[in-house]
Amino acid sequence: MIARQLVFAQPMKVSYIDVPLRDPGPGEVLARTVLSGISHGTELSSFLGVSPFVQKTLTPERAFRPRQADDPPFYPFHWAGYDAVGLVERVGEGVTGYRPGDRVWRQVPHQTAFLFHQDAHDALRLADSLPDDDAIMINLSSVALGGILDAEIKLGDVVAVFGGGLVGQVAVQMAFLSGARRVFLSEPSAERRRFAEGKSPVETIDPAAERPALAIHAGNEGQPPDVCIECSGNVRGLADAIAAAGVAGTVVAVGMYNGPASDLSFSEEFLHNRVTIKNSMTKWGCPSRFRNWGEGRILRQTCHLMERRQIDLGGIVTGRFPFDQAQLAYEAIHREPGRYLKAALVYG
Repeated sequence: MIARQLVFAQPMKVSYIDVPLRDPGPGEVLARTVLSGISHGTELSSFLGVSPFVQKTLTPERAFRPRQADDPPFYPFHWAGYDAVGLVERVGEGVTGYRPGDRVWRQVPHQTAFLFHQDAHDALRLADSLPDDDAIMINLSSVALGGILDAEIKLGDVVAVFGGGLVGQVAVQMAFLSGARRVFLSEPSAERRRFAEGKSPVETIDPAAERPALAIHAGNEGQPPDVCIECSGNVRGLADAIAAAGVAGTVVAVGMYNGPASDLSFSEEFLHNRVTIKNSMTKWGCPSRFRNWGEGRILRQTCHLMERRQIDLGGIVTGRFPFDQAQLAYEAIHREPGRYLKAALVYG
């Protein structure tokens, strides 16, 4: 089989290549993609050419250094996408966990078909109760769960979430599931604020109209939140979260930040309030801070919550584009980020 894969030939330019896929061998599964979700953060940064990996490389010592002449080039970029739903077409000898016709989710780039081993931690057989639209958000929703774990929310806590994209929307709902008494959401998009308000009793703030730190303190009897979870991937959002955290407060940074931090001054609230910032990266080989909570378990638990409808994401997919017109999808997300809570690629 020849699969078609989406790649970024250069910044702002989508292209396609052929990827040969062999017949499934022992323990392997072959699936045909029906829907995949676009990441409006990490993936879009690669499309736009602002990812840190464009100019630098991460060494085996986990340190970034400028790209050298003998380093593999960043473009063409072959890893766009990591939330796909497919239908199993064929299985290899000894496969017991999947059969033809099963729906499957996998962390795989945007392409028309994919092959995986039945024991892969980044592949899940989907229950009938989980719609395709929700399933293409398993990976990014698991990022939110990683942030919730790092936030260590206690029963009765007041939580502030910054950024109402997909990760922030899920973090709000998970905060309530974890026992939060009140949750505030700071988000400049009116559409995203309305979506969050329709899914939970969250209290929303427009950071363009009022300073989030002051609004949260005023709405919380003059007290800071117990924890701030920053999900916007925007340095301005991180600055707002630090300002809101209060003395000895904690900020869990979930978003991926690109570019210089000119909107953030470490000489202000960070220094004077002795704020703790916990980065919550759960990918790129970073282990969980909690025993037995590896990436595979976080993915499975996220899927479990979604299958049981404990997370409500209905209606969050507001843009659908044919796979062969993905260029239009990325341009639309970049041009109107508030309009597209989530965009998906549809495979004919």
